Amino acid sequence: MELRSNWSQGINNRADAKAMPAGTVRDAVNVDPIVGGAFELRTGFTQVQAAGAARGPLAVGRKVLYADGPALYSFDVDQGVRQLLAEIDGAGRLVGDVLNEELFFCTETETWRFDGKVLRAWGVPTVTSQPLPAIGQGGLAAGYYQVAATFIDAHGDEGATSSPLLLQVPAGSSLQFDLPVPPPGGKVRLYVGPREGGALYLQFEGTGQASVGVLRDDTARLETANLRGPLVADFIAARGGVLYLATGSVLWFTLPFRPHLRDASRGFFQYPAPIDLVVAVDGGVYVCADKTYFLSNPETDEPGGRTVFEHGAVRGTALVLPDGRAAWMTQYGLAIGDDQGLVALSSAANFLPEQAGHGAAGLLEHNGNQLVVTTLAPSRGGNPLAASDYYDVEIITP
Repeated sequence: MELRSNWSQGINNRADAKAMPAGTVRDAVNVDPIVGGAFELRTGFTQVQAAGAARGPLAVGRKVLYADGPALYSFDVDQGVRQLLAEIDGAGRLVGDVLNEELFFCTETETWRFDGKVLRAWGVPTVTSQPLPAIGQGGLAAGYYQVAATFIDAHGDEGATSSPLLLQVPAGSSLQFDLPVPPPGGKVRLYVGPREGGALYLQFEGTGQASVGVLRDDTARLETANLRGPLVADFIAARGGVLYLATGSVLWFTLPFRPHLRDASRGFFQYPAPIDLVVAVDGGVYVCADKTYFLSNPETDEPGGRTVFEHGAVRGTALVLPDGRAAWMTQYGLAIGDDQGLVALSSAANFLPEQAGHGAAGLLEHNGNQLVVTTLAPSRGGNPLAASDYYDVEIITP
């Protein structure tokens, strides 16, 4: 019997099992490949927290956020202590990404943000109906005026508002407002401006009632008209100062450095099929739907884009490698893409995975080795491009 110890070419399921190329193995269970072509026993694991129905996890700094049924927990990796953060949906999605050292994530019906210490709502309520003023006495000139209100939350983030209200006032008038109720700890900002100028300027910030008898034009301008807050997404990816949110077949993106706002009229890309993963790199964003696409500068007025593959990906298997490249699983094996949209199928010549409907992926760094670990939920059986094992059987009847 020949003793073989070099498996540097890895698993090969495309070759005939009786004629395996040198340095390959047909299959391997409970072992990890190591540098030099040998195998060692698979890295073990240690339970750090018991859970009945865990899902997630998501990480920000040294905190790991996960759900156990309807309970949302933060687990401190260094101290080994968990903290109950909130009650959420008992099942469904838990997806997110980190932007500026803060985790932005979605449950099945809600959007949240967590900086490792404070959990708060991601997004500020939109004012969908402008306050209608009463006309009093004051110093306003006769003419048409536009009125709009916004909410600011307890952390100073300003929300969006619907189209400004247009009204006509006589000379010597003032506008008397009963303001809408802001979110807890927040305030209302009231903007007014003449129709002819187009711009609305801040006239009041506070709660309760407001009076505008003299129009100011040396204050902040309204910048959030007809914008919207974030929506519950299937996938979230951060790049630069922007968050990309995939929901169904649409990829939305937030305003630069204002992750609580998006432009509902033009801040999106739509695809022919539901999006299965989104992964961001320095030079752009990979999007897998009916095909695999690469978007360069998608948040600018002149975005670029091209088709990378004529096929999509296994849903949910995206990750970013330590060197900034992206990786995900396809029907042809692991794909690795650089920051300019150049992608290689690293294992297609030798190994093809089972066809799967969805999965998950992560990176394991241990004993000088880096491993991309994927878990797949098979949906249609074996890959038709893989070679099938077979046996010669002889039946002898006495």
